[in-house]
Amino acid sequence: MSSTLDRVATVPTTPPKVTSSAGRTNARRFLPPVVVAIVAVLIWWVAAVLVDSLIFPTPAEAMASLADDLGKADFRANVGDSLRILVLAFLASTVVGSLLGLTLGLSPFWTRTIAPIVYSINSIPKIVLYPIFLSFLGIGALSRFGFSFYAAFIPMFLVAIEATASVQRIHLKMAASLQVSWPRLIRQIVIPAVLPALATGMRMTFGLAFLGLLLAEMFSSSSGIGYELLRNVSLVRMENIMGTVVLILVMALPPTIALQWLETRINSKYGGR
Repeated sequence: MSSTLDRVATVPTTPPKVTSSAGRTNARRFLPPVVVAIVAVLIWWVAAVLVDSLIFPTPAEAMASLADDLGKADFRANVGDSLRILVLAFLASTVVGSLLGLTLGLSPFWTRTIAPIVYSINSIPKIVLYPIFLSFLGIGALSRFGFSFYAAFIPMFLVAIEATASVQRIHLKMAASLQVSWPRLIRQIVIPAVLPALATGMRMTFGLAFLGLLLAEMFSSSSGIGYELLRNVSLVRMENIMGTVVLILVMALPPTIALQWLETRINSKYGGR
């Protein structure tokens, strides 16, 4: 018996394959975007060298101007101001849009009544309605928040109402025949069915909330990244403009990756329902 135990104890253990497999999966997921980003920067650099123009800076010149801007307290305060409003507007639009869409989507009557009107509003170019926000909310943080909220709320609401309306009615009828309570029906049938669509909607509406905020800051604001961008345009400081654009890309990248990861996880868990 002791010799058998000794042989078992001396058998070399093989390294777990899960880790290497996860590493290859992450590499396949993140390597292509990194390669595309590097190629894009190289194309930008070569084009700037070939054009050799004062209004077309190289990536190095743009990064130098961005580093110089980030060294200024006013610029950092404007970046923090935009981030604060963006987070609040995105979270508010996601929560309110999802809850309203879920509530109205459970009623076929209200879905048929409300959805066409909201689709019509969504077809209007967002910037056309911005004067209305200025008139009611004034120039300042409130109008920037309101416009960013509106830009993300309408698509999120439409995604939620369509996802809820597409829940299989046979499941709802079976729940009704079994006298399942409304809270239990929502928790066990409706929410698992609409979660994949809501996750996709969150990923899509983040960019719209950011776009709405930047437009509001560019047109009527004395702070924020959009204000900095427009100020550089008026001063024809192309290095600063390109540096600010790179900063916007860097700010949008982590939330986008996180929301994409969340969407993948939710789809893998609830996508087959």
